[in-house]
Amino acid sequence: MTDFASKQRKVENPFSARFVRPGAIPYIFPEGHSPESVFALFRGHHRRGAVVGPHGVGKSALLTALGKYLADRKEPCLHMELDNGQRSLTAENRSRMESLWEGTVLMDGYEQLNSWSRYQVRRLCKRRQVGLLVTAHSAVELPAIFKPEPSCDLAWKIVEYLLQQGEPLITREDVDACFLRHQGNLREMLFELYDLYEIRLHPPVRSRTRPRHHSPPGK
Repeated sequence: MTDFASKQRKVENPFSARFVRPGAIPYIFPEGHSPESVFALFRGHHRRGAVVGPHGVGKSALLTALGKYLADRKEPCLHMELDNGQRSLTAENRSRMESLWEGTVLMDGYEQLNSWSRYQVRRLCKRRQVGLLVTAHSAVELPAIFKPEPSCDLAWKIVEYLLQQGEPLITREDVDACFLRHQGNLREMLFELYDLYEIRLHPPVRSRTRPRHHSPPGK
């Protein structure tokens, strides 16, 4: 069992959306990496960078971990999570960015903004002399400083963490097979494990059919 946290009270299904939503699971840094090493890369690119990777590999969890790292160091930080399909900055987004004169902007979902809005974000951060670290599914105008690479071992560590709140109904073999089936998409893997956990927690009741009583021959 991992040493993330002591056991909490049992929950009905530890793979429920509230436990696996982006940012809810602590980010597990691969061997040789840490918040300090990622920020060293970030500073090495003049505090401009992107965390790049496909859907479901842990980009949001990483950004949340970096936000906590900055908060623990009492460094100014603005963590922004853009809505799905958001193509431009809202007035509230802009106001929040304009209120920051030092520190770092962490923007989750940067790539969905249109090119003009992305230019405005970069220009505003440069004018305010604040850092800008974003998430994106593919290459953007900022240097890619980190690319999360999920593995079967990482997937199992995440599942171990979640199972601390529930029952040991999911095995390592389940996780390995599910991880490969979803080609490394951790979020889709966790959705499938929710269903598997439900089935094992509440196995379907098989209806019993009464045996037919046949009349004796000749009757």
